[in-house]
Amino acid sequence: MDPTIDYLFGTGDGHTTSWTSVADADLDGDGTADAVWLDFDGDGRRDDAMWDTDGDGTADVVALDRDDDGRPDEHYRDSGVGVWGERTTDPSRGEESSESGGVVPPPRAGRVDAPAPRPGPPGSTDVSVAVRTEDLDGDGTTDIEMRGDLRAGIPVAHRLYVDDDGDGRFDHVLIDENDDGRADVSFDSRSPRFDRR
Repeated sequence: MDPTIDYLFGTGDGHTTSWTSVADADLDGDGTADAVWLDFDGDGRRDDAMWDTDGDGTADVVALDRDDDGRPDEHYRDSGVGVWGERTTDPSRGEESSESGGVVPPPRAGRVDAPAPRPGPPGSTDVSVAVRTEDLDGDGTTDIEMRGDLRAGIPVAHRLYVDDDGDGRFDHVLIDENDDGRADVSFDSRSPRFDRR
C-alpha cells in the first residue's frame, strides 16, 4: 500500500475538513515519502507540504516555501482547529527558524511517485486508484477501501467499499457523487452500480 497522510483544515471555529492524500514528498531526506505537496500559501505553486514528521500517518507540520525556491523555509503546527498558526522550528534540523533569528538550511525535499492507476474489478472498464485500504480488525484482509481518480496527479477518493462481515468481500459502497467529501448514496453488493469502481 502506498503511504497516505491525513491532514485537516479549519477556520478556527472548531469545524474542520479532513483530507487524505498519497505521500509524494520526502522532506527529511531519508528516501521515504513523508509529506504531501500542495499550495498552502495561495501563491499558485505546489511547493508547500503537509508533513508527517513522526510517521504516524497524520501531518503534524506544514512546511511553507515563501521565497519560491523549491525548498521549505517556514514551519507551523496546528493546535487542533486546522489553522496551522503555531510557528515551529524545522523538524528535520531542530534549529531555529529564520524568522526568529537563526538561519535554517532547507531540508532535502524530494518527490516520490504517486500510485499508478489500477483497473477496477474484472469486467470493468473504469480505471481508478485505491486511495487507501485498511484492515480494521487485524485479520489480514482489507475491511475498507477508498477508491477514486487522479486529479492533477493527486488521488481523490469518491467511493468507500466496506466488508461488513469479514469474509474478504466488500458488501457495501458509499459514494460521494458531488465531490463535497460526504457520502450521497449507498449500495449493497447486489446493486448494478456496486462494481462501477
